[in-house]
Amino acid sequence: MPSTIITRITFATLLASASVVSFTASALPQAPEKDVASLKQACQQIAVEDQLPESEVGAFLLDCVNDQLTEMGYQRITSLD
Repeated sequence: MPSTIITRITFATLLASASVVSFTASALPQAPEKDVASLKQACQQIAVEDQLPESEVGAFLLDCVNDQLTEMGYQRITSLD
């Protein structure tokens, strides 16, 4: 019986945590496309200056843009397409 109570408490905690994370992510505004394009261009320049291998550029650009979006108070994006 006690393990059932612990399981229920754990499940309730997980649901509450997921709700908070979901609310937090959706509470941030989306960045305007022109801002994302501008950030991508700036990050591409950094990639060129740092002479990143072509195989690493895509992941770098997404991380770079998302870091800047986070600092600006916008939602993160899943791709730069």
